[in-house]
Amino acid sequence: MKKYLLLLLIAFAASGMAIAQSTATVKGIITDATGTPLEAVTISLYQQASGKLIKISTTTKKGEFEIINLGDGSYKLTASLVGFKPLEKQNIDIKGTEPVNIGSVSLEAATKSLENVTVVARKPMVEVKADKTIVNVESFISNAGGTALDVLDKSPGITVDRDGNISLKGKQGVIVLIDGKQTFLGGQDLANLLRNTASNQLETVEIMTQPSAKYDASGNSGIINIRTKKGRQNGFNGSVNLSYIQALYPKSPNSLNLNYKKNKWTLFTALNYSYWEGFNELKLLRKFQGKSGEPLSAIFDQESNGHFSSKNMGIRTGAEYAINKNTSIGLQVNGTYNPRTFLSEGIAAIYDGERLLDSTNVASSRNTDKWKNFGANLNFRTRLDTTGREITADLDHIWYGSNAVQTSDNYTFYQPGNQLADSFLLKGNLPSDIKIYSVKVDYVHPLGKLGKLEAGLKTSLVKTDNDARYYLWDADAKDWADDLTRSNHFLYEENINAAYINYSRELKKWAFQTGLRMEHTNAKGRQLSNNESFKRDYAQLFPTAFLSYKLNEKNQLSANYGRRIERPNYQDMNPFQYFLDQYTFRMGNPYLQPQFSHNIEVSHNYKGVLNTTLNYSVTTDIINDILKQNDSTKVTFQTKENIARRRNVGIAISYNQPITKWWTVSLYGNVFNNQFTGFVNGMPLDAGFTAFMANMNNQFKFAKTWGGEISGFYRSKMQEGGLIVALPMGVINFGLSKQVLKSKGTLKLSINDPFYIQRFRGYTQFGSIDTQINARWDNSRAALSFNYRFGKLQNGGPQRRRTGSVTDEQNRVGGGNQQ
Repeated sequence: MKKYLLLLLIAFAASGMAIAQSTATVKGIITDATGTPLEAVTISLYQQASGKLIKISTTTKKGEFEIINLGDGSYKLTASLVGFKPLEKQNIDIKGTEPVNIGSVSLEAATKSLENVTVVARKPMVEVKADKTIVNVESFISNAGGTALDVLDKSPGITVDRDGNISLKGKQGVIVLIDGKQTFLGGQDLANLLRNTASNQLETVEIMTQPSAKYDASGNSGIINIRTKKGRQNGFNGSVNLSYIQALYPKSPNSLNLNYKKNKWTLFTALNYSYWEGFNELKLLRKFQGKSGEPLSAIFDQESNGHFSSKNMGIRTGAEYAINKNTSIGLQVNGTYNPRTFLSEGIAAIYDGERLLDSTNVASSRNTDKWKNFGANLNFRTRLDTTGREITADLDHIWYGSNAVQTSDNYTFYQPGNQLADSFLLKGNLPSDIKIYSVKVDYVHPLGKLGKLEAGLKTSLVKTDNDARYYLWDADAKDWADDLTRSNHFLYEENINAAYINYSRELKKWAFQTGLRMEHTNAKGRQLSNNESFKRDYAQLFPTAFLSYKLNEKNQLSANYGRRIERPNYQDMNPFQYFLDQYTFRMGNPYLQPQFSHNIEVSHNYKGVLNTTLNYSVTTDIINDILKQNDSTKVTFQTKENIARRRNVGIAISYNQPITKWWTVSLYGNVFNNQFTGFVNGMPLDAGFTAFMANMNNQFKFAKTWGGEISGFYRSKMQEGGLIVALPMGVINFGLSKQVLKSKGTLKLSINDPFYIQRFRGYTQFGSIDTQINARWDNSRAALSFNYRFGKLQNGGPQRRRTGSVTDEQNRVGGGNQQ
């Protein structure tokens, strides 16, 4: 397999030497009068003669735009942005496939303040581009009152399981960025962050299944970049978002965004507060087999009812100063305080092999935690000349702190008679401290009008300190005693140094891009409780390649290849134990190894609205949740191990198009097959499954100020991690919106899962493990949200850059309380 992949990469590289990219396009750069690139400028292209609108696009943060798939003819182009006078260019002639570059064009600042003018633009729900899929969050009415995790769960190709783990096209191992920066979280803590981030703070979700070498090589299935809302106009302006959600328990995510720009200064602040309360119910039916050939030895029928509540208070503030028209420097700080509580009441009916009730275990657990975070980013950007040569640099420091307290009280009653026979009382103090430092420098060097060379360096240092101290109640001494079998003090330190180079080229109908990234990892871990330690020192190369060809005005083909790595989350390596009851718990594994994958995609795009993608990937040493079981004590626990090799093959189809003037539809479907081969608990694993998932969204316009939505998804029976089989699941949502207060305000009403059909059902049958799982949560809810935009909007200024040097590390802080 490796030989074939190497030959494919060489073939791509050889093709790039002889050919390169391009299509019949209109492209250019939009700046202000000082030459500073303008982001989010609306570019509209019309037929010159008839005035018919052909396509709409927007500029990137570098002020660049590109409109593709254009036929012969004469066109008119307009550029508009709030605070600037509209620009119009007439008689842009296109013949054949020769691209047209209008060069750098500047917009003139409007002389009149736009304090009383509000421009409301309607973006498409989903945009499919050559390198990524973009989900415009506000275009989905049903996102009102929801969370960032809800938004991801509705996005095409993304699935979120019952524990908050995120998969893309049936594959786990996704890196989640926020404004181009890693959260440094993974597992439950990433899920909790996204649950406590209101959807009204989000602008777009960018889904990249095959990132270039510029990005960290982590994330086997790709990268999801969540972009938050940003003020883009000079003067003082902002927005306030208020939401109330009623499910079985109330919820309320709220936020305030403030922006001020004047001359060379840009100031911004975002405040958020949310209250989130809910429940989850978990039912487990576990069957324990006797010795070989013997009948069942025991049956555990367990039910746990959980109630969680959390308050999330966060701030993100910063400033940027334009030293001159080519150079700017910025500082951003952010902090989060998230106190949360999880209570669980459970009962387990324990039957003997003849299905007679033997005993009952009653468990009560309480987990409290005050999760705190601080981050600071210092960034620098300078343009070296007018050709586009540019240097950017980022210095980041992030700290996460937690002091979780856990108690688990278990009482066993023998039957008949319901007599108390035994008690198991456990408590734990679980402080965690994570410090992350990162530095990154990137350089861009254009090679004429059709080529570009990018290169960069990055270094990061991560230090984690997890001190899990457990105590057992000693009934004889009537005091707490140290539980040395569970207590563990785990220290971990990791340094990653990376360098990359990326080359792209255009020529007529072809597009070519290839890159190579090197990452050197030096890590060491130590368990102080037993004085065990390990060291890892390895360097890996991660090549990427992209090739596209325009068949004609309506059809374009592309292919790409990339090698990627997925390192274990820091908390997944922390050997602390989280208890459901004395028979069921979850724990980390400090000896996890990274997993590696080879990914290939071939795509066809028709008229920019219908996209078909074939994908193939192979992942070795895959990290997955597994169940381990002690047949004598009847204890089952969940942990992660490098269990298998996974082969994934699939086809995905997306369609995004207005059907009428009042009805727009977005459809996505993905059929894929996962095959797992390896060893679990010393037994060979050979499991495969073909599954299907689909997303549907319908947007409706009523008059000028009303909108409606019907959306939902369906997932067929599928294999999760090789061991768990998840049964079919789906949901349907409804939404209604109304613009008010002269379009400065928007009211949205959303009803999610009114029929209460979204719940998890699954099972595991492997070796001696036979478990059925049923789970449901506080998902059926109605939400009412109000958004109001205010302030004085004047001419635009330099766009602040909110990306940082933190990439792979921040997504790997996983762990935390289950909510």
